[in-house]
Amino acid sequence: MIRTVHSPVRRHIAGILMLLSATAGCTISQLPPADREEVRQIVETARKEEERGAIGTSVKDLKIALTIDPGNSRAREELNRLVIKQGKEAEAHFIIGDSLRVSNPLKAQKELLAALRLRPDYPEAITALQELQLAKAEAKIQARLRKEAAAKAQGKRAPVDDDEDSYPDEYSLEVAMAAFEAGDYTTAIKEFQKMKAAYPNDPDIQAYLERSWYNSGIAHYNRKDYKKALTAFSKVRKGFERVDEYSLLCRQKMKPAKKKK
Repeated sequence: MIRTVHSPVRRHIAGILMLLSATAGCTISQLPPADREEVRQIVETARKEEERGAIGTSVKDLKIALTIDPGNSRAREELNRLVIKQGKEAEAHFIIGDSLRVSNPLKAQKELLAALRLRPDYPEAITALQELQLAKAEAKIQARLRKEAAAKAQGKRAPVDDDEDSYPDEYSLEVAMAAFEAGDYTTAIKEFQKMKAAYPNDPDIQAYLERSWYNSGIAHYNRKDYKKALTAFSKVRKGFERVDEYSLLCRQKMKPAKKKK
């Protein structure tokens, strides 16, 4: 049965918007030109992150922009819009996940994790995910008990379940996929690396891991953290999309500026 979550989500969004509105206009922007340019670039980076589907990262960027310049109306309008979008997308993932808990637990888990990536304090999604995990664990216990009972009735030893430890792998994969879709490439890389250690020859895991490193590099590049960007790009094979071009740009930008004579 799908829970009604509109009210909690709306209350969550309304609370954030009230807080943002309360601080809007309190500070008159008198930033130096260099700081104004930095804020402009952060807002532009946030827009690019949103285009790639990394709404959570975009929200974080806009909050940084408003920390530097609380009176920046463009950053505040974008943040207000994204908070609403973030809440709606989290709710959509939750509703799908909640509806699939019985028919497709793995898909349900993926959707619930996606909801929590967008909104970590989503209580209904947290509860649903906990219940789903308990149900899966209970199902495994019951299946093992049935096997043991059947073996005992035949006077045999219960067979070892080769799938006994599959759940942690499934969980890592779902966490990795949800993190990737949310633009949390640090978490995605960590989880895909776990999966690669378990399944070193799986082409899909390798493809997602490489894409996570590449997207992470672009995110660092857009923030002008060229050292971290170059480290991420070094994990990607040569010739992958624009990785060679980005790597060269990072090296050029990391060179110390020549002093004028």
